[in-house]
Amino acid sequence: MKALWAFEPFHQDKIRLRGLHSTLKQLVGSSSNIEVGFVVTRTESFLNLAFDVPAEERFSLYPRKLIKMALRKAGLKFEDKKIHVVEHRTLSTTETVDRLLKLAKARGTDILGLFTHARKGYMRFAVGSIAETAIHRSKMSLLLLNPKAHTSPKIKKVLFASDFGTNSKTQLKKVIGHCKKMKASLILLHHAEATYEWSLDESNPKIHAYRRKVNRLKLAMEQECRKAKVPTNIIVSSELRATADLIFKCAKREKADLIVVAAKTGPQQR
Repeated sequence: MKALWAFEPFHQDKIRLRGLHSTLKQLVGSSSNIEVGFVVTRTESFLNLAFDVPAEERFSLYPRKLIKMALRKAGLKFEDKKIHVVEHRTLSTTETVDRLLKLAKARGTDILGLFTHARKGYMRFAVGSIAETAIHRSKMSLLLLNPKAHTSPKIKKVLFASDFGTNSKTQLKKVIGHCKKMKASLILLHHAEATYEWSLDESNPKIHAYRRKVNRLKLAMEQECRKAKVPTNIIVSSELRATADLIFKCAKREKADLIVVAAKTGPQQR
């Protein structure tokens, strides 16, 4: 597997850089399988205000210099040929993401790693979110890391939140593959409807059919994990809370090092 690190040299400290690099390395097996990419846009104040840099270098050579400096400070070594800087004269977040995905495809990438900016308020409205746009536009796997998140030097537990949908078995096989590579155990979480555990209308055959369906899929998942020899704990919860909140609650309780979810937009699923 190969990874493209969507590098952004302005806002992350060396600890966070090491954390994302370490996680990518565990997912793809080796640092040699990671390349760095940066799409230069006109929205970066650090570049627009770098008046001490010649205009012809401000959006090309200068960003490369900043990337190499940030990597060096973090103690990370990359060959020049594995650092890709693409100048893209646009103010559009969507166009920026599409150019980044084009670079990832050209480099034969399997997974794209990037930080979220965690922007709020006006900045989020005006600039948009690269990470959120990537979720909707990307056909490849994404590793998203909040700048404030703490990463584990060794991924021992992976939490996979599954909707038990039509593609859940295919998704599970990919997750199992990563778990085997990292020698990690798996926590499989499904947020079921409230009627899975209780109902005011127990005579309704649709409710019993739904419960049988969930149990059948749970059993199939257990068998798949057992066959792959990946230690697995399957949790089916109908707790009345937002699915995202349940995922984070479960991840904290189970001490998961990595959360895996599948994003679905329109007819395509990733």
